[in-house]
Amino acid sequence: MDILWHGNSCFTCKGKNGSLVINPDKSIKANLKADAILSSIGDDLAEVKDIKKTFDWPGEYEISGIPIAAISAWTRSRSKEEEEGQDGDRTTVFYFEIDNVKICHLGNIGHKLTTEMADEIGDVDVLLIPIGEDAALKGKTEDLFDQIDPRVVIPYGTKFTDEELKKALNAQFEPAEDKFTAATSSDLPDDKTRYVSLKKA
Repeated sequence: MDILWHGNSCFTCKGKNGSLVINPDKSIKANLKADAILSSIGDDLAEVKDIKKTFDWPGEYEISGIPIAAISAWTRSRSKEEEEGQDGDRTTVFYFEIDNVKICHLGNIGHKLTTEMADEIGDVDVLLIPIGEDAALKGKTEDLFDQIDPRVVIPYGTKFTDEELKKALNAQFEPAEDKFTAATSSDLPDDKTRYVSLKKA
């Protein structure tokens, strides 16, 4: 299983039997290819070759042997919306399993998970989390880690520095890699969380 980051919130996740591209917005210049698109950014998407399906709504799906689930979230706290009478934009949290590795992409979530959401997502091996000045999730990253307790964390965003990463996630990141690879979930740590930053592919 390989994970490549293309910038913004766009990733390619490749397994032995299939592959997914997440949020291929039109600013992405990479040559993208996958069996399916997962989109929490609407339908104005960059071209992705060999696509069979696009999933952009909550539900349960399967493509090329990859089980996928999606749940609704929002770009700000629901309680804050109720107090201020404002509506946050809807976003989508996707979680799926490739080569027995469970991956969760948080979209542009701006709040902690409800108990129901945390229970529905369950255990996560690799968490893809938004970071940086344009991310809706501000000051809640550690709360989310406590709820999800991932084995590997990979950040994404429009731009962020190493110092912003350390401050936002209170963690030391490994040197940037071209991609993240794990043959199976047994390749992932059990006793600590790895923090991995990726170069744009």
